[in-house]
Amino acid sequence: MNIMLKNPRWLELVEKIQQMTLMDDVFFNSFMNENFDAMEYILNIIMNKTDLKVRRIQTQHCVPNLYGRSVRFDVFATDQYGREYNFEVQNANDGAEPKRARYNSDMLDFRKLNAGDGFDKLPETYVIFITANDVLGYGLPIYHIERCIMEVGRQFCDKAHIIYVNGENTDDSPLGRLMQDFKQPDADKMHSKLLSDRMKYLKSTDEEVTKMCNIVEEYSAKRFDEGVRVGERRGERRGERRGERKAILQHIKNLMKTKHFSATEAMEALCIDKAQHSRYLALL
Repeated sequence: MNIMLKNPRWLELVEKIQQMTLMDDVFFNSFMNENFDAMEYILNIIMNKTDLKVRRIQTQHCVPNLYGRSVRFDVFATDQYGREYNFEVQNANDGAEPKRARYNSDMLDFRKLNAGDGFDKLPETYVIFITANDVLGYGLPIYHIERCIMEVGRQFCDKAHIIYVNGENTDDSPLGRLMQDFKQPDADKMHSKLLSDRMKYLKSTDEEVTKMCNIVEEYSAKRFDEGVRVGERRGERRGERRGERKAILQHIKNLMKTKHFSATEAMEALCIDKAQHSRYLALL
C-alpha cells in the first residue's frame, strides 16, 4: 500500500486498521455498508436459517428523539418479510447491558408509527448484540430473550425479540466459527471466504484504507469531543453543587449570627438532612 508513504501521519492509523476485527464497531459498520451477501450470511447463521434475504442495510442509522435520548444503530437491516434487525457489536460489557437492549428495541418501534396508525403496522423486530464476552454469564453460545406471561409460562408474542450472541463461544459449530471470524484480524485465517475477501479488500486497497483512516480519525475526534462535553457537564454540575453548598453555608452562618442559633439548630431550622450535618460542621 502506497498510502503509508503518501501519508506518513496516518501510519499509526493504518497499523490500527490492520489489527481491527468485526468486533470493532467502526470497522463493522464499514464492512457491512451495502454488503448484502455478508449480512445475509451472518443473519442466517445467527437466526439458524438458510433462506433469509436482506432487502435493506443502513449503517450508523440514527433515530432522533426530541423528548429524550436519541440512538444510533451500528447496523440496521430489513429482510424479505419486513422484519427489522438492529445489530450491535460490543467489546465492552457495559455497552451491552440489558436496559440498552430494551431501549434499542423501544426505539425501533418509536420511529415506525405515525399519528393515527394502527399498532398492526409495527413490524417484527430483533435487537442482536454480538458481544466479545459472555455478558449474561450462563455459558451459552446464544441467548434468546422474549417477554412471557409468567403465570402460564407462555410467550407474550409482541414480536419484539432480543438476542445476545456470546463471542466467547468459538467451538466448531457454524456460530462458533462465525465468532472466530469476528475476532480474527487476519483475513487469511478466516473460515468464511465471503468475509475474508471483504476483509482483504478493506485492508489492502489504497482507496478503502484511506476511507477507513478518515473514518477512524473522524470517529476518534468525535469521541474526544463527546468526552470533553461530558467532562464539561460534570464540571458544571460540580460547580452548581459547590455553589449550593456555599449558599447553604452562608444561611447557617446568618442564623447563627442573627438568631444566636447553634450550628445544629441552624441546620434544623433550614431543614438540612441530618446526614449532611457533619459535612457543614466541617466547612464551618
